[in-house]
Amino acid sequence: MKALVAVAGLLRRPDANIVWNYNECFLNEAYPRRLAEAGALPVILPYLSEDRIEELLAPFSAVLIPGGMDLDPAYYHEAKKTCTECPLAKMDSYQMALIKTARRMGKWLFGICRGFQGINVALGGSLYQDIAQERPGSIVHMRKDSPYEGVHKVKLAGGSRLQEAYGSESICVNSLHHQGIKKLGEGLRASAVSEDGIVEGIEGDRILAVQWHPEALDGPFFDYIVSLIARS
Repeated sequence: MKALVAVAGLLRRPDANIVWNYNECFLNEAYPRRLAEAGALPVILPYLSEDRIEELLAPFSAVLIPGGMDLDPAYYHEAKKTCTECPLAKMDSYQMALIKTARRMGKWLFGICRGFQGINVALGGSLYQDIAQERPGSIVHMRKDSPYEGVHKVKLAGGSRLQEAYGSESICVNSLHHQGIKKLGEGLRASAVSEDGIVEGIEGDRILAVQWHPEALDGPFFDYIVSLIARS
């Protein structure tokens, strides 16, 4: 049977020009497409009450938290700076609960960009609210001009899952983030680091997450995470 992977939908505030006053639940189609191409059966997870998350996750082997907007810094005990986007409280709360529940249930947990940052924060880590402001001299990480090609290198830790996946000591990745990991969450280790020292990959027990967007690049990331599910 194909591995069932729950992909967390994102929320978007209602458009003032549209009559329906509801948040929209949406997803970049590249995430489910790449998972399906790798042999998994992806399902977009809806936003129901948080006390139903365990029931929702029961049939799934893994959860993928995709990219998206900034997380409320209150989750890592900081006041919001002007550089941080206005949080969407329902999405933040639900995804934090989703990550913690998946962890408690022993599901594989994968993250991309916001998902990478969210996993770190849910496990007690913290973020730079803006790398350019808090890490002077860093390379430019928000490269909207090149979403489909590599713009900087990351070094992959020896013996890490990412090194196993890519079969290399370093790879070139795209970069679409202005925030990054400041302190690692409990039980996590850095498995990819950019040339300016920013953590770009993390892993732990049944956890693998990256700061870049592999859904927009050629590469083995999705084949590899589906293989991890199959092996477990």
